[in-house]
Amino acid sequence: MIFKLIVMFALFCALMYILRMLMPAFQIEVGAIPIAALVLVAVNVVVGILLGGSANILNILTLGIVKKMLNFISLGLFSLLIGFIFNVIIFWVADRLSDRFTIKTGRTLLISAAALQFTNFLLGRFF
Repeated sequence: MIFKLIVMFALFCALMYILRMLMPAFQIEVGAIPIAALVLVAVNVVVGILLGGSANILNILTLGIVKKMLNFISLGLFSLLIGFIFNVIIFWVADRLSDRFTIKTGRTLLISAAALQFTNFLLGRFF
């Protein structure tokens, strides 16, 4: 578990640095990258507890029926969409709370959330 958190932290640091380099509207100070990555790791762990796995809070509250039905109907896109929405919210809140981190356009917000979603997907595949 600790190793997974360390790898997640390193990947999120790398992701934030790559986004900073590739997208001019994604502005973050280099010194703020580890702090932002640490916040992303913490939020992802909490969201993972709330939404992931078979014994999570959402499944307990709805008996798993609603989530499974929506995933079945949407061919799994429901879980992907929920994760993407959480990533958008995470980046938006981080942008509003910090003066060292700025996302200037909505397009940049969506692309960075998609990159975070893809990184989470890769983490889930390997861990």
